[in-house]
Order: sequence, then C-alpha cells, then structure tokens
Amino acid sequence: MKKKPTPPEKKELAYDKDHRTQTGECDRAMRRLWGKRKARLNRKYRRKTDQALRKAISPDRIDAVLAGDDGTTRELIRKGLTREKNSLKWGVGTLRDSFEAKLESRTTPKETKRQRNERLARRYIEGIIAFELGPDGAQAAMLIDAIRGGHASLWDFLRDHPGWQERLSAKIKQLQTAEQRQSEKARLKAEQKWKWRSPKLRVPPGS
Repeated sequence: MKKKPTPPEKKELAYDKDHRTQTGECDRAMRRLWGKRKARLNRKYRRKTDQALRKAISPDRIDAVLAGDDGTTRELIRKGLTREKNSLKWGVGTLRDSFEAKLESRTTPKETKRQRNERLARRYIEGIIAFELGPDGAQAAMLIDAIRGGHASLWDFLRDHPGWQERLSAKIKQLQTAEQRQSEKARLKAEQKWKWRSPKLRVPPGS
C-alpha cells in the first residue's frame, strides 16, 4: 500500500511541482489583468478586421475587383489582419525559485533612487544600442515594450539624455521609412500584376 505523504512532504512536493509565470507583476495582478489585456487586444483586432472588410466590400471596391484591380482591397485586408501581442512573459519558474527570490529581495538592501536611475539608464542604453543593431533581439523587444507601455522611467531617461533620444528617434524614423517603402513597393507590384492580368490586355490588337 502506498504511503500517504505527510503535510510537510506535500509542501516539499508543491515547492517543486507548482510553477509561477513571470511577467513583472505580482501573481494576483497577472491573473486578473492578463485575460483583460488579451480580450482587449482581440476585440481591437476584430474591430480592425471588420472595418477593413467593410471597406473591401464597398461598391467602389467591388467594381475595382470586377475590373481586375483588387490590389487596394488586398492591402486593406493585410492591414486589418495585423494582431497586436500581449505583454511579454519572462519565463516560468518553480514555486521554490519564487520564494527564494522573494527571501533574497527581503535580505538585500534596498536601492536608492540614484542607483535605480543608473540601473535603468544602463538598461535603456543597452536596449537602444540593440535596437539600432536589429529590432528583433530580446533587449530591443524589451525597449519596444517599454515604449508601447509608456513607461515613465523611459521618458525621464530620454528627457535627461537628449543624445540617446535623438538616436532612438532616428532609428524609429528609419524603420518607418523602410516600412513605407516596402508597403508602397508591394502595392505597386500588386497593381502591376493585376494590370497585366486584365482581360483587355489579353485581346490581340486589331481583333
């Protein structure tokens, strides 16, 4: 017969079996807000898709499709199907790791405001440098998340360091220009494709 574990043994098993998802929030806030944020992003996505679909099925768009030119409709649908992401999850750890980190934070001395500003300044500088090298890295993703979240510490850092603000603004403007060029190139390519597929151009001249 299998021995029934005692309460201390159950607690030890729970320390290694139970897990906590790390998002930079306390457990109760994460459980309460994660679903709300996800529902809000999904609702925004559905509204954007519905608006794009309504524009795509308007009478003038239908006439363009019948004429063989639906590049604008494809562009509207592509823009409408862009789904935003929820906040980043930093990882999953055991309950033991969470408790040990909490105990360590209680025993370590609290950092001063000056030390906190220096730590955040180093992190933001590393994020801006990583963002300049490539916007797909982990540090660049954290910086983008801070920009979208409107973190007050980031804006305070940029206000106190105008040089880094200029570098960040220049990189964002460069990416926006490249995205606009890519979108315009795709639009022209789609228009040219549907133009040559038009039935009028397939009829031999003089027939």
